[in-house]
Amino acid sequence: MKNRHLVLIVEDDAEISEDLREILSSIDCDSIIVSNKEDALTELEQNSICLVLLDLQIKGASDAIKAHVEHGKSLLRKIREKHTEHNGTSFCLPILVISGFAREVDDAVELMKDNASDIVQKPFNSQIVSERIRRALFVSGRQTHDECKGQPAVRRADFKGGVVISIPGDRAKRRTAIRLGSHTVMLTDGALKMLLHLVVAQLKATQVNKVDLGATSDQGFKGMSILRDALKPILGDLDIIKNHYHGNYSFVPNVSIGKCAVDKLMEIGDSTISDLAKKIRDSSSRLKKQSEGNSQNFPTQRRRRSK
Repeated sequence: MKNRHLVLIVEDDAEISEDLREILSSIDCDSIIVSNKEDALTELEQNSICLVLLDLQIKGASDAIKAHVEHGKSLLRKIREKHTEHNGTSFCLPILVISGFAREVDDAVELMKDNASDIVQKPFNSQIVSERIRRALFVSGRQTHDECKGQPAVRRADFKGGVVISIPGDRAKRRTAIRLGSHTVMLTDGALKMLLHLVVAQLKATQVNKVDLGATSDQGFKGMSILRDALKPILGDLDIIKNHYHGNYSFVPNVSIGKCAVDKLMEIGDSTISDLAKKIRDSSSRLKKQSEGNSQNFPTQRRRRSK
């Protein structure tokens, strides 16, 4: 028997489900079709699923009367809560949302925050769907079905002694690579700015206020929540951002700053990111000079104490 990927199709339109089944068959994938949230969760418990194709407009259970997008969005969150394994670039279990509901930009952004791997709009082109599936499997480390077995969760042991944040600055699809210890995370420009503000504050031994992050003094602020969500696939429940009083933020004490590719950050072409990159460079240079000065003075101080 041929070793094929097994894909879960969550779609309440029978015709679309069969179209998706045929697309999957053409790229050497088997499939299971369900039409509601309840049955989808059951199949995920009972089978080793390699990828999920999720429509948002689904029913909560098989005996429900009406489909609703909230059932699809809730299922997306439920799946991701149970399948958090990440290879540093992508979730090991890809979830592709296929929906006409995701056409609006704000809705698409919300879905990506809930950790969808990609979004395909209806009506869809079969070639586009197959390409997106292949790409999602490839970046998740599941290019062949043999690679689906024993997908490892991210090891977080290297964070017990603290978290070292470095910024290699490599770009892919308008996202920038940062590293948490030995693990890579790709951040949107918005999340990157939050991180860079915190890095500057860390190097200056101070805090950053939400006003500097784009909020006003009398409004709530979601920027740090967005950054936390972006880092969560690697950090899990470990929170490295401390919320002080009056809208001030900083990294927790066990966070340290590693190398930062300032030149690559400036090549992004965003004025805020460039300004923060310059501040990081200046602060790092100042700290280096201080460290060199202290190391030169240390032997003299020892000789004086020995007299």
